[in-house]
Amino acid sequence: MTFLRIHLAYKNIQRLRQIITILIKHGFYPIIERIHLTKLISIPQRIVGKKATIEQEALSLAVRTRLAFEELGPTFIKFGQILSTRPDILPEEFIKEFLKLQDEVPSFAFQDVVKVIEQEFKKSVKELLREIEEKPVAAASIAQVHKAVTMDGKDVVIKVQRPDIEAIIDNDISILQYLAKLIVKYIPESRSYDPMGMVEEFGGIIKKEMDFTLEASYTERFRKNHSDDPRVLIPAVYWNLTGKKALTMERITGIKIDNIEKLRESGIDTEKISHIVAEVLFRQVFEFGVFHGDLHSGNIFVTGPEQIAFVDFGIVGRLDREMQENLADIFVGLVSEDYELLTRVYLRMGILPEDIDEATFKREYQDMLFSYFGKPFKRTSVGELLMSYIKLASRYRIRMPRELLLLDKCILELEGLGRLLHPDVNVLVESQQFARRLIAKRFGPAAMMKDAVDTVMEYRTFTKALPVQISQILKKMMSDKFTIDFVHRGLEDLMGEMDRSSNRLTFAIIVAALIIGSSLVIAFDSGPKLFGYPFLGILGFVVAGVLGLWLAFLILRSGKF
Repeated sequence: MTFLRIHLAYKNIQRLRQIITILIKHGFYPIIERIHLTKLISIPQRIVGKKATIEQEALSLAVRTRLAFEELGPTFIKFGQILSTRPDILPEEFIKEFLKLQDEVPSFAFQDVVKVIEQEFKKSVKELLREIEEKPVAAASIAQVHKAVTMDGKDVVIKVQRPDIEAIIDNDISILQYLAKLIVKYIPESRSYDPMGMVEEFGGIIKKEMDFTLEASYTERFRKNHSDDPRVLIPAVYWNLTGKKALTMERITGIKIDNIEKLRESGIDTEKISHIVAEVLFRQVFEFGVFHGDLHSGNIFVTGPEQIAFVDFGIVGRLDREMQENLADIFVGLVSEDYELLTRVYLRMGILPEDIDEATFKREYQDMLFSYFGKPFKRTSVGELLMSYIKLASRYRIRMPRELLLLDKCILELEGLGRLLHPDVNVLVESQQFARRLIAKRFGPAAMMKDAVDTVMEYRTFTKALPVQISQILKKMMSDKFTIDFVHRGLEDLMGEMDRSSNRLTFAIIVAALIIGSSLVIAFDSGPKLFGYPFLGILGFVVAGVLGLWLAFLILRSGKF
């Protein structure tokens, strides 16, 4: 039994049983059975689970997974939301279902809010805030938000982390790691989806999201970036009331961007608002290289006739200069229908496997572009086109940068919002001024001079380091310390199977030896008797029989003969 299994059995077996029960309820009994976890539930639950599987067949696997995640609680809701940014791994139907996951959960008690604030700042709430409303304005899986007033009379909102949420998420992640390990072991076809990698990525992202000082820093950065644009409002951060588990920001009052009826009643031109949202996103992408990574309607408010406000910077995408330039080429290529440019850009963006068939890849990609440009505008979607490319790249084992996957999700959300506000909004047109500006800047005198200086500095560093490196290699070769390490890839399963096979063979030899030895003892009829036969011979046969049955059971359970 592995340490992880012992840890789970000791610390969190009840939570694991709860997860299994909910998964079975949503028709996942066959998977639970394949990964050998049915032993953790009772026989009546197994019977109910088989029946539920039949009843749930009317729903797709993607829908059942979303419903199960919603019932499993905060950690799994977050896990699904993060998986919605991985169209390179998951089928499109799963991505669409996971995008529906809403991070809305019941609020926690106000006395716990006070306790967290006082523990974070080592002062009583009365010393920190003039007033704070008991009823939260929003409650999510990690935190909830309350209106408050600072000691100097400023209207703010304070985002407070749920008590013990870190321990809860840690426990759930350990269970997810255990389940991922079992899935990889017992369901070999799952390895192409990299379950353990998914859980590892999720753990890193959720840990960052739970540190509110990081979110505060991003909020300040966005506020600074948009300080020259009166159309964009980013809340100010109150650092004296901000820590790892509490974040205090300027209170934003406005209308949620998807409340079309209220916007029109207030005299807001929704077409203008759709243009502003798109322009702001593409400015973040092409000018700042940092963009808001969660553009659902709850994070955008309309605060004036031509003004929007962004909140919640827990998920942020970052783009380096090379990625910005590649994206600029992509959007220009889409508008101009330049298939060759688009093909070249995508080929250089991914990390191409050595054995890729470039000619076939180009042909498939250009066929996909022809089908896209052949549709009427209202039936096209840039986000879906980017997702189609990601799936194509995945089939050719081209690794896509995570930031590009996150941007694709944002563009899908942007298109959904844009068409809700104004059916004829064109994301491609909105992107053009920023994409072309970046391309022009790339070939401007200042950029070319900077590139030349960077190249000279790189060559200077290389030429200075080269003699030293060659000298070190020669010294190692002369002193017989020069080694070349070979790393095997993909042989772990083979080595494990060889270990299991050798163990079973040894086990079988021991059983055979017991049978032969016992036969000899009985043949010579020596030693103490039992029922008229030598006792040691009978004992040997009994032990050999038990061990043989155990060996047969292990082989049958593994499903490999």
